[in-house]
Amino acid sequence: MSGVVQKLLQTDRGMSATRVVLDLATASPDTEFSTAVLTRAGEIVGVSASSVRVATGRLCRENKLRRTARGTYVLNPDGIPTYSEVEGWRTRTDRIRPWDGTWIAVEHSALKRSDRTAARRHDQALRLAGYEEWKPTLAVRPNNLLGGTDSARRTLRRLGTAPESAVMEIAHLAPEDDSTIRTLWNSEALLVDIAEAREALTQAQTRLATISREEAARESLALGSAVIAVIVRNPLLPEELEPTQPLRELISHMLEYQDASRELWQSLLQF
Repeated sequence: MSGVVQKLLQTDRGMSATRVVLDLATASPDTEFSTAVLTRAGEIVGVSASSVRVATGRLCRENKLRRTARGTYVLNPDGIPTYSEVEGWRTRTDRIRPWDGTWIAVEHSALKRSDRTAARRHDQALRLAGYEEWKPTLAVRPNNLLGGTDSARRTLRRLGTAPESAVMEIAHLAPEDDSTIRTLWNSEALLVDIAEAREALTQAQTRLATISREEAARESLALGSAVIAVIVRNPLLPEELEPTQPLRELISHMLEYQDASRELWQSLLQF
């Protein structure tokens, strides 16, 4: 295994208690998890029960989890700004519409870079929404998603772009500018990421017969997160810039893997 999936898996080594709890909760957002189930999940991936309890309390204070009863918790999607993007990975390509050649731009010359937290959140929101920098204060993406500019504006605000930035549609660019913008995305690298993610899933499915259920569960948590990250970070470009079918096939493959992984975790945790 190599490339982006391997890098993401390396990042996930030594998975934190917070990550374990959130990954389980987001994978089954309507499920109420008891402390006993969460600590057992932590045990499977090598995280102590005390760390899981501390992480659960912190996530409640951050409004990412909601306590439904004493020692019972459920995900609180409203407390996670990126939840709709991450949770929507299964139907992500449904947002793509035929491209008319226009662009959506975010002008952010008024962004206060001195506020590093806000600036970082703004930049992360742009990347997650598929924008690339064309000019020093102008980021763009193809206008090929359902809802057009109005929907893009709502999505960017939800993800955390600076309120002083302006979202607009750009059309009738000079041919040389249009050609330049089309090169901002590395479509070849995006397709390589997708191919490597599919290969990683295939290898994991092949290993199932040779490893323990606990080991398979540990791997599924890390690998599932890594593959979903590849899906969510894909900018959803129009066919003119990147073929969509490989991403659709990866999503289908990941759905199959997640179904098997969920059944495995349910059998181990009895929830």
